[in-house]
Amino acid sequence: MAASRKPSSLDAGTDVAALHASVLLDRALEGMPPVAGRFAVALSAGPDSAALAVAAAAWAARRGLEMRLFHVHHGLHPDADAWAGRAADLAGRLGLPLDVRRVRVDPADSAGTEAAAREARYRALAGMAAEAGIDTILLAHHLDDQAETVLLRLLRGAGTDGMGAMAAETLKEGIRYLRPWLAVPRSRILAYMHAYSARTGYEAVQDPSNLDARYARGILRTEVLPAIERHWPGYRATLDRYARRSAEAAALLREVAQSDLDGVQELRPPYGSALRLSGLNRLAPARRAMVLRLWLAGHDMAAPPEARLREMARQLQDAAHDRQLLLRHGDRQVRRYRDHVIVDSREKASSGGLAAGVEFRWAGEPSIRLEAMGGTLVFAAEESGIDPDWLRNTALTMRWRRGRERLRVTPQSPSRSLKNLYQERGIPTWERERLPLLYRGEMMIFAAGLGADARLPQAAPGMRLEWVPDHPGATVTS
Repeated sequence: MAASRKPSSLDAGTDVAALHASVLLDRALEGMPPVAGRFAVALSAGPDSAALAVAAAAWAARRGLEMRLFHVHHGLHPDADAWAGRAADLAGRLGLPLDVRRVRVDPADSAGTEAAAREARYRALAGMAAEAGIDTILLAHHLDDQAETVLLRLLRGAGTDGMGAMAAETLKEGIRYLRPWLAVPRSRILAYMHAYSARTGYEAVQDPSNLDARYARGILRTEVLPAIERHWPGYRATLDRYARRSAEAAALLREVAQSDLDGVQELRPPYGSALRLSGLNRLAPARRAMVLRLWLAGHDMAAPPEARLREMARQLQDAAHDRQLLLRHGDRQVRRYRDHVIVDSREKASSGGLAAGVEFRWAGEPSIRLEAMGGTLVFAAEESGIDPDWLRNTALTMRWRRGRERLRVTPQSPSRSLKNLYQERGIPTWERERLPLLYRGEMMIFAAGLGADARLPQAAPGMRLEWVPDHPGATVTS
């Protein structure tokens, strides 16, 4: 392996700093997780990514790996076209294929221009990777980037997870991103790229936005970090060490949270994982908060701010057993019913324009699709049941609940309110709002989720009514 570590891209006249940088960068590539077959390097055409492209090209050639370059054209700077041209120039020098993807970034995005550009960049990289049949992309983030990320996240109030900063390997939407140079100071990368430029005449892009004080990183680079370096010149390695320890602590906390979550969650179709509130509330406050974060993440929900999470935990703990708590988080609803907490993403059944319900006639078909009600009414044959002739070719209406409806469930029992019957069946309030009722004239003859009224005329053979919703609800019997 010693031969593989020679600086293949630099000649014998290279100065000592560049030679040392070449060896250092090559060793960092050697230490990456295994890469097989094909991979790509994200190339902005700036000095960092250009250096990675040059070094990775030599590294890939020694291993017989196929490499491509991906350039994302943000269009945010007047020279963006020229930068794409510079990327093409480097690709030509290295004899590598280059894919370019244009994206649109809204400077007025509520997340901020930096965040919006970052998300657009990852979407573009993923798109190019899918088209090229590639699942691994190398990124040129280095030790200085890591230090900046730690400081920014600290100032933005990140928790232990966030303070782990950038990882050497991450998976995002099926694409593996590797950052082989996270422990390499940028000064070494610049020395390497300076030597390459002196030898070949290639000039990397200098993006002025990197030092623009309108952006958070620009302020750090121009004002904050120079002052820190004057007093703590080793701050980069210190912050990198802190990030690695934070990542280790976060991994340990996730194990604890997962163990706690496994003890209090259960599957509740159609909601997926539900929490048993009694078990959740037996946990200490800090562990309860960790479980909530992990549970919400399992439902593809962003973690709420710390204050919001504490309030959510407090309300879940303090709510009376019979209170049906509703907490909104983004476009989802965190609901509590009895001893269960679920995430509900469906809207309440809309009665707009359907105040009078949906009228139809049954001519003997096995089922009738009622699009406006979100389901299908099934007429199932039975040895004994509702008299089919009593229902055939008569005006029927399916409509939503209005309140105070009653149903007789057995011939011997009195009629009872739907509210009480739904409660006994363990059907949560929000699900009841999605269950329609069937009328013959002014008589309610069937309630979805409960069944038909026992007073209906019977016959043998007969029939049974059944409501099949497009999005089934759930019962909670505990």
